[in-house]
Amino acid sequence: MILTWLLVGPPRPILVTGVVLLSSFAAVQLLKHSFRARTSALLGIFVIMLAESLQPVVVSLGLHLFPVHVALWKSFHLFVDANLVLTAIGAVAAVCAAVYIQFGMVRMDLATALPQLSFVEPTYSLRETVTRLAKVAGVKPPEAVLVDSGAPTAFTVKTNRRYAIAVTIGLLESLENDEVEACIAHEIAHLKNNDFGLRLFATLSKVALFARPLSYFVEPAVYRAREFLADKTAAMFIGGPNALVSALSKLQECSTLPETLAPVDAICLCKLRSSRRSTLRIFDKHPDLEKRISMLRRIE
Repeated sequence: MILTWLLVGPPRPILVTGVVLLSSFAAVQLLKHSFRARTSALLGIFVIMLAESLQPVVVSLGLHLFPVHVALWKSFHLFVDANLVLTAIGAVAAVCAAVYIQFGMVRMDLATALPQLSFVEPTYSLRETVTRLAKVAGVKPPEAVLVDSGAPTAFTVKTNRRYAIAVTIGLLESLENDEVEACIAHEIAHLKNNDFGLRLFATLSKVALFARPLSYFVEPAVYRAREFLADKTAAMFIGGPNALVSALSKLQECSTLPETLAPVDAICLCKLRSSRRSTLRIFDKHPDLEKRISMLRRIE
């Protein structure tokens, strides 16, 4: 019962708990290759957990979101009180984080938001590729940014209330033109799929549910699903997966990412080969390169 509490919330009939948990995880596994549906299943787990976290409040009002044994509820009243306090603390932290992101970070200019990076004038080819792929995707063209770094990487960031796709000089020098285009298409795919909003919801949910160990498994799983979906969507934009497979294969040969780029929410990272043990990779927000390449090769 205590383990159930820590994972998903207040006590309820064991059968109901089992059905909810097993159904959610079964859906995640069955939808393994349908990344949109898998994201919905994962976010559904967060919604269930958030709804159950409100249960102490609604029960005090004489309402019930989920079936509850009154005797069990009374027996675990200390857990009920602790759950309410911890959820309230997490909710306040999540709101503060959301306010900072929406009214602070995204309103900064690039130099202020990423002081550890040095930016130079982007090439015409880079601007043209970003604009062209944005039109193919049907999204508002983001700003093209060139980073003075030898690390082959690309990432998307929102500053000055608009998105910018940053590409390093190292990426342009390491990859062929079609491979660079594939990496940019991956970033455009994140915008097309509204990944930033979905990932923000997952992160804020984890913050709100910081006392629930399950949240630390679900959030990175959401990120990994969106990475796979971005690869799949990018392949559609550029007419097939070959260029992206080639780009990822070359990046796979790179060693480590410079520490100055580590804080950036990067997508095409040079440090894509996880240093974690296999049992700890469930906490990684980026899937292994081998798995990304394998998924792309299954696309006809």
